[in-house]
Amino acid sequence: MAKTQGLYIISVASQILAMHPQTLRKYERAGFVEPPRMGMLRLYSEEDIARLRLIKYLVEELGLNLAGVNLALDLASKMLLLRSQLTSDEPPVATKLVKEIDEALAKLGLEIDDAGETKLDKEDRGQRAEARRNAFR
Repeated sequence: MAKTQGLYIISVASQILAMHPQTLRKYERAGFVEPPRMGMLRLYSEEDIARLRLIKYLVEELGLNLAGVNLALDLASKMLLLRSQLTSDEPPVATKLVKEIDEALAKLGLEIDDAGETKLDKEDRGQRAEARRNAFR
């Protein structure tokens, strides 16, 4: 059975993220997300929501500016790719490298569990479900 993917208009996405819609537009202009459009509506995917939550954490909790966010996102993306490649290699070297990558990712707020999911992904599930329920009340 195929996994369904939610798409959210900007008002729902901003509610899920507790961000102003203009902030979402700013991050789009900066190239951090590229939500597809249906006519004039931006449609944010669950991956976009998770990425925006990470951006929010980097800005609000770590105090990064947009250039810092860009660098952090690039490094996190490269480390996640490297981590996925290493998990298929032979231990113990791969295990040590995965641990070091996980520690570096944790400093960026991306704690990875044994299934390869981030802590932010898990926290988002409940908030997305609640936002969907409240979106059209």
